[in-house]
Order: sequence, then structure tokens, then C-alpha cells
Amino acid sequence: MTVVNAIRFDEFSGAMVCDEQVSWGDMSRKGDVGDKIQSIIPPEIQKRYGVAAAYGGSGTSSISEEIKTRSYRFLEDEAENRKIRISGKSDQFLTIRDIADRIFTLLSSMKRNHVDDYLVHQYGFKGTDLIRGYYMSGDSKVEINQKEIIDDAQAAMSWKGRYPNLGFLYVNRGILSGYEPQEGFRIYYFNMMTFSYEPVQAAFQSIGSGQDTSDLAFADFLSTKTLQERRVKLDPVESMMSIIHATNLACRNNIGVGGYYNITVIDGRKSNSERLLEITDERAKLASEVVGAYKGEIITKKMAFDTVGDLVFGNVPFDRAERKLFQRCRNRTALSRYLRGYKPVEKLLAKESKNK
Repeated sequence: MTVVNAIRFDEFSGAMVCDEQVSWGDMSRKGDVGDKIQSIIPPEIQKRYGVAAAYGGSGTSSISEEIKTRSYRFLEDEAENRKIRISGKSDQFLTIRDIADRIFTLLSSMKRNHVDDYLVHQYGFKGTDLIRGYYMSGDSKVEINQKEIIDDAQAAMSWKGRYPNLGFLYVNRGILSGYEPQEGFRIYYFNMMTFSYEPVQAAFQSIGSGQDTSDLAFADFLSTKTLQERRVKLDPVESMMSIIHATNLACRNNIGVGGYYNITVIDGRKSNSERLLEITDERAKLASEVVGAYKGEIITKKMAFDTVGDLVFGNVPFDRAERKLFQRCRNRTALSRYLRGYKPVEKLLAKESKNK
């Protein structure tokens, strides 16, 4: 259970935000140990060609990790095959669309392998054997003609009836966000349930158990923007506030979402090696708290925008950003209590105002 959110600022830049909570044991256990968004571009390729991309997954952690790891290794192999590290003859690597296509091909292979492993364990044959109607056991040809086995194997291969034994495989979804000089910033969505992938035409995409609340928050934000703004340029700080707010709502309202955030910013205007920035420490926590305090009317819009801008885009250290926030805040007691989880906020604010 999780939430992974992505948003496009303009043709050069965008961001992704996710939580770190994972659950297991039929959701009877949870822990803030997830690593859901990772760069899949080897550093030498990013530095040489300016391609920056990250993949975020929801579903089964091991499957998502396999996708990211194999994608990273595939791109390393692609670089070796093109001999770009040695010869440097090509000025272009792969576009984000090319990478999305490669990832989908990888998903196809992964799905076949996992389903085949299951079928071999259960019945001794693979999916290709089921299609041709027999399999070989040593030198003997064994016909596959039992209806119960055929129906069960077909359900495993197609997830008919939400076949429970392979739910760990089919529930996975993913988001690829990245920048490449030829096509700019792009977002792609992957769904192993429908076994499809597609470019994201809207300015945002959300996946995971927190998608429902995140979608509503994104829709509220983007409905205030003109079509031209949505197409061409959204304010980066305002958009970052929006994506963090969407993630906050998911943490508050959805099962299995919580912990620190992983904030990933991709900016094609920066130098090649600096085009992907990850914020996963206390700065991400403070940014989420600042957005919550702003939505709770504890701090002003300008204070929230300035603090989030400093933390995410200004490379301002946590201690300085936090100190500056409290220095500017008129209701410091209310802010302190709000950040420690006290409620209701309205009573705190009323009491503060009455005492002044």
C-alpha cells in the first residue's frame, strides 16, 4: 500500500513524491522502510547525455524493486552496446518514450517468467506448453487435456477472476518521469493489471492506495489553472505545494500511507549531472509539515511558499529553514502544537488570538 504522485511543471521539469510505508503479512504489519522512487539512469549516462529519469512503483515491493533494478541494468547494457562510454560518437541516447517502451518490454518478460515459474511449480509446464497443448517430461510427450488444469492455467496467465496466487504480480503499477533534451519532460504510466502503458496527457498522475484522495487534490489545484497554464507552465513552488498536499491527504485518509516522503525533482535546465535531485531527509518532513500548517491556516501562504521553495529548490539547510519559519510565524505556540499533533487547530488559534 502506498502513494506515488507525479506532476509536470513545464517542458523542462517536474517532480515526484511518495511515502515510505510498506505493509506485509496480509497488512497486519507495517514499516517505514520503503524505497519507492529511484533513478534508473546510470550517472555516467546522465552526465554525458543529459537524460534524467526516475521510476516509482506501487504494489509488491519486490516486484517494483525488480523493475527498477533490471531497468537500470538494461540501460547500462544499452550504453555498452552503443559503446558511448568509450567512443562518444553519438550525441543522443534514448528518449523517455524509448525508455518507457523498453520498460514495458521488460515487464512483459517479467510477467512471463513469474507466471511460468508458478505453472512449472504447480503443473510442470510453462505458458508456451499450454498454448501448444503438451509438454515434454524427459523424452516423453505429455498432453495437456484436463479441463480443470487448462482453466486454472489460463486464469493464471490472464489473471481471470483476480487469480489469488499471482495477485502479487498483477497488482503492480508504476510511473516513469524524466527529461531528455530531444522530447523534454514526460510522464508515463504502467499498469500490470491491464498490462498496458501510456503517456500521461494530464499534468499529473497518481498510483497506489492513496490515489483516490490524491486525484481529488490534484483536480482541485489544476481546475484553478487555465488550459494554457496547464499546457505550458505551472509555477514550480505552487505545484510542489500541491503534490505535497496530495500526499499529505493520502497519509491522513488512506491505509498503508505514511512515514517520511521521497521528493524527486527533475529539471532539464540544470547541468547534466544535477538534473535529478532527491530530498529524502528531514527537509522532506518539514516541507510536508509546512504544507499541512498552511492548509490548517497556521501560517500564511507567503511563509509556506517561501519555506517550501527554500527547502526543495533553494538547497537551504533544514535548521536554517525551520528557524526562519518560526521567526516569521505569529502563532508560534499554535504552530508548535500543530506540528506535534495537537487538535483541534481552530481552538488553538482562537486561544492565541484571545490572549493577544
